[in-house]
Amino acid sequence: MHHAHIDKFAYQDSLVHRLDSRIKFIIVLIFTAVVISLPVTSPAILTCYAVGPFAILVLGRIPIRFALKHILVVSPFVLVLALSCPLYDKTSFTAAFGPFTWQTSAGWMRCFTILGKFIVTMLALIALVSTTRFNDLLAGLQQLGLPKLLTIQLGFLYRYIFILIDRAQHILQARAGRKLKNLDAKIELKTAAAMLGSLFIRSIDTAEQINIAMQARGFDRKWRTISKLQVRGRDLVFAAITAIFLFGLHFLVRPFLQ
Repeated sequence: MHHAHIDKFAYQDSLVHRLDSRIKFIIVLIFTAVVISLPVTSPAILTCYAVGPFAILVLGRIPIRFALKHILVVSPFVLVLALSCPLYDKTSFTAAFGPFTWQTSAGWMRCFTILGKFIVTMLALIALVSTTRFNDLLAGLQQLGLPKLLTIQLGFLYRYIFILIDRAQHILQARAGRKLKNLDAKIELKTAAAMLGSLFIRSIDTAEQINIAMQARGFDRKWRTISKLQVRGRDLVFAAITAIFLFGLHFLVRPFLQ
């Protein structure tokens, strides 16, 4: 496994890919804050806000299927939170969609809104990661003043988490090769504990080797990139278009929020 599985489209060349990473990060941050601040009883409005991330994915030539697949991977955690809402909030609520109205509970509206906000914000995040090289993003975050320790941790996580996953897969393959199947619960727990312990010790050894290798190469805790980070005219145009989109949506949906 390699980290290209996450950002394999970040090395393409398109108008969105050539935008400055700092501008894209700030815009995604503002967009996420706006979406999260929307009322919890207006899930239909989120479809209007989804237009922005979808447009970026299309312009960046990122397959929609790729984005939806990654959303599905992390959706179980949010799904559990969303589905718990109807259990504790059963207040009667009149929902409306165009000329149609029906009775439901505020808990279900909150559930759909949480799922909608999750999908829209995840689309924006995937659009950012899929159109920005991770080294450029980390260098941009450093220039924006993000703590150096945090950017280093993110860089190490991005670069080396796949080594840990590979180790785990090797251990599982070894377990399958020894035909350790249909064990009772007690032996299964002991086997799983031994596998986790082996993975933990191997992780410490690998971390020490990586630390020695990086010190030998003169790593000075600064994240560098060969790309030149510079705000150009196209970045300002992109920021202006995004601002017009968000302000336009705000005035468009404001009557439905009252």
